[in-house]
Amino acid sequence: MADMRDLIENFPEQISATVTDLQKKNGSLHQEASSGFIPNGVVIIGMGGSGIGGAIASDILSRDSEIPVVANSDYLIPGWVSNNTLVLACSYSGNTEETIEAVHSAHKKGATIAVITSGGLLGALAEKHNWPLVSMPGGQPPRSQFGRSFIGLAWTLKQFGCFSEKMYSELEATSKSTAAALKSVSSKAESLADLVVGKSILMYSDTCVGSIATRWRQQLNENSKLLVNTQMFPEMNHNELVGWDSGNESDVVLIIRTPEDHPRTQFRMNVCSEIFREFGADVVIIDAEGDNQMQRLMYLIQLGDMLSLLLAERAGIDPVDITNIERLKAELSTLK
Repeated sequence: MADMRDLIENFPEQISATVTDLQKKNGSLHQEASSGFIPNGVVIIGMGGSGIGGAIASDILSRDSEIPVVANSDYLIPGWVSNNTLVLACSYSGNTEETIEAVHSAHKKGATIAVITSGGLLGALAEKHNWPLVSMPGGQPPRSQFGRSFIGLAWTLKQFGCFSEKMYSELEATSKSTAAALKSVSSKAESLADLVVGKSILMYSDTCVGSIATRWRQQLNENSKLLVNTQMFPEMNHNELVGWDSGNESDVVLIIRTPEDHPRTQFRMNVCSEIFREFGADVVIIDAEGDNQMQRLMYLIQLGDMLSLLLAERAGIDPVDITNIERLKAELSTLK
């Protein structure tokens, strides 16, 4: 298993290698993707670091897609899944029990299933049923393989007409933009680490990029071993904002802001920032950088990953360690 710093710093190379691998597959599309099958809905199954790509894809596509694209992080799948549904199963290990159970349910309903994995039970199912498959190298923490899993997911969606050629081309090109941004991202992450260390972190974003805030929280949870609160605008204005009566100087607020945010939501962010500061909290606005949505997406992923790494290193903890998850899995294995 590679060092987490190496994995995060090699993010651009991970993107580039995956793009190259997938370009080799373009000449041999799977039957379902090339036979004109048009889904009436998409369900993307996955948990944790394997599932976050589905949540991000759902956010990206939700405003313009003519069909529902839903991220599903559970044992159960939506009742509307049928033989007209495309189900994408994402599990880095291929052994995630929630994902395996959900895939079995989708298969029973006759859904068209495609798989993104490094192997395991899910890989074996894909081979058994001849499902479209994007394979990844195994042996690393799933959360460290976002570049591979997300691009594999986007590529698969593109084969079924659910992810535009333009967006995918822009996504392919992020190997260059993330490489060019690595030094500035590292510097920005250092500055952010100075501001948040030792404080209670509360993260906010527009709903349209809520999955990015979730990715930051997940990385801070797993790499930095921190509890982090994440909520979305404008929903938080109808509940959590009142809870700020108990906010204080021990809190730090990180607000992720992108050009895709609703204009009125951006105004809400400005007003709420004033309220947060009145209660003593520090407020940091994180503006996504890049020439297009795909560049901004990968920039934010890169920045959040680097911040989580730096906080782990400053605390002297192992960012790879997931002892609590391993304990839970061991307990689950005792169930019949």
